[in-house]
Amino acid sequence: MQSKAISSALISAALLVATPALAQNVTGTAKLAAPASTPLTAVVEGVTWTCQGDTCTGTAERRGGLDSLMKECRKVSAAVGPLAGYVSRGRAMSDRNVATCNRLAAENRTDAELAAK
Repeated sequence: MQSKAISSALISAALLVATPALAQNVTGTAKLAAPASTPLTAVVEGVTWTCQGDTCTGTAERRGGLDSLMKECRKVSAAVGPLAGYVSRGRAMSDRNVATCNRLAAENRTDAELAAK
């Protein structure tokens, strides 16, 4: 009986410790290949991206997802335009990967345009 109480207490403590980590804000930054002429806002997979000049900042209170960094970048590029740099959750993409991200985003935009016709 006492071991069940200890186990329950340990599980409760673990959940209390884990909860703040799950509630952290999600942040990212993207550098546009060409500066935006006017401020731009886009919501991509629950993350609000705000762009001014050549810098975009993405924030969300909570975000769950299994997207890879490349898939995230591709979705942001499709929404705000070609990127020169991308960082999400502390992970930065290489220049080569950003170029691939832009190419894939452009291909998806073309596919969507063709499907709409």
